[in-house]
Amino acid sequence: MNENGMERKSDGFRVLYDQFVNSCDAAEAAGKWDKEEYGEMEGYFFNTLMGILMNVVNADGNIGEREAEALNENFGFSYTVDELIELYGYCGKDLEANYAENTRAAMELLCGIDEGLAQRFRELVLTICEIVAESEDGVLESEEHFLDSLKDAVLK
Repeated sequence: MNENGMERKSDGFRVLYDQFVNSCDAAEAAGKWDKEEYGEMEGYFFNTLMGILMNVVNADGNIGEREAEALNENFGFSYTVDELIELYGYCGKDLEANYAENTRAAMELLCGIDEGLAQRFRELVLTICEIVAESEDGVLESEEHFLDSLKDAVLK
């Protein structure tokens, strides 16, 4: 994808993310979120999203410079490739083993609060996953397989 296309997708992602965060704040304020059990709503779903993204980043068995740049640009991080590799090494096995279960649980919680909020999270997840997967030179078969399984099994 060319840089303008990637920039437009990133701008769109940031708008979606801000909308989602505002919706989380509204749900918390309305008492629709059990903060005692799950913590801050925004943090809960951010962690779910990061678990998914770390699996996308490593779907091809390699964490590349452009993937790190995509994460940094979209979330305001400043990770180097080596730091992402270290982070993945530290928590990667847990992320791989639990991302689908964690995402299903997150979607169930969102659907219980508001189907529109769940749909925004789906769109948010798919948008950032595509950005990260496309940040290298196209989407590899392993990344495509991961995204397909995410769509089919988790984000229904």
